[in-house]
Amino acid sequence: MKDIKNLFIKKETEEFDKEYEIKLRNHKIKKFGRMGIALIVVLVLIIGIKIYYNGKEYTSYSVTDNILSGDTTKCQFYEFGDSFLRYSNDGLAYIKDGESVWNQAFEMKQPVIDTCENYVAITEKGSNAVYIYNKEGSQGKITTSYPIVDIEVAAQGVVAAITEENEANHIEVIDKDGNILVMGQTVLSGDGCPLDISLSNDGTKLIVSYLYMNGGVTQTKVVFYNYSEVGKNEVDRIVGGFNQYKTTIVPKVEFVTNDIAVAFGDNMFTIYSIKQKPSILMEEEFDKEIKSILYNDEYIGFVFESQELDGTSAIWIYDLSGDRIYESELSMKYKNIKLDGDNILIYDENNLIVQTVTGKLKFEGEFENGINEVIGLNGKNKYILVSSESIDEIKLK
Repeated sequence: MKDIKNLFIKKETEEFDKEYEIKLRNHKIKKFGRMGIALIVVLVLIIGIKIYYNGKEYTSYSVTDNILSGDTTKCQFYEFGDSFLRYSNDGLAYIKDGESVWNQAFEMKQPVIDTCENYVAITEKGSNAVYIYNKEGSQGKITTSYPIVDIEVAAQGVVAAITEENEANHIEVIDKDGNILVMGQTVLSGDGCPLDISLSNDGTKLIVSYLYMNGGVTQTKVVFYNYSEVGKNEVDRIVGGFNQYKTTIVPKVEFVTNDIAVAFGDNMFTIYSIKQKPSILMEEEFDKEIKSILYNDEYIGFVFESQELDGTSAIWIYDLSGDRIYESELSMKYKNIKLDGDNILIYDENNLIVQTVTGKLKFEGEFENGINEVIGLNGKNKYILVSSESIDEIKLK
């Protein structure tokens, strides 16, 4: 009788467990269903807002904040995070919401500055000292073994430097605590002379453009290094090299994302994928000379030297897969052109044009006080406008 009772209780318990499991599963399905619907709604709103702002044309602007009045001609400006840095003879300052978050005094005749996300590194060309900062302020000073030619900083404060010693160059990679991660020597008759370097955001991958002699002819090769476990067993940490650049010099290389790097030649470009070891995603050679290059973490662009009597140039924009998404003529004799999110900023001494990467005009205006520099603020149709007399935050309307 006791066994029958226990069997009955066990059966009831199993049925209860099954019923509870079904209810729990249904509850989870409903919960995830609600979450999925909410996520879709949020995504639709984000896409809708983006389409609205990308499609809207602005006819005027307002000054929302005067950050600095007075002579700005001796200042240099750099985009940094969601704001900017100002460098002058007095030093380097991080400006946020119209106020100086930190200010470091320097006396450098030839400053070299690089930024990556929330980190900035500054040095003087020919010195051995690199000063590292983030949004909170100083993160320390590192010392290279030889005088510095150029530097790159990663998102954790790792610094890669091209240094020089007599006839040889060195590549030194040092973390913000001063630990030497890599030290390698190159000479023109051997590996070549490094023209440019770029670190991936995580500081584990390096691309270098080398100038070298081949049978009396000056050529360029592009070499990739990996300082993670992937490159541990490779000679000198080299995980790939490319020397297809027979008739072009590659003066600029850049990691545009953590896994995609671009080599910019004087008449061609190459997009490389390097999650572990590099491979060519796309390469294109041009029959015209490149005047300006543009890039960010979504797009790559080129302006070509004018081949027309009226001075009209051509502008081409690519996505990171190498598809050309826009091409048009550009008649403005600009002082600077650059990408800001999905927008292109084009300006001369007095005029600013803002258009999307697909050619939609968003704003065209003239500024009486002149334009020295324009810095986008997170794609919110707000910009830092630097004239010879002031630094203002403006909003398109």
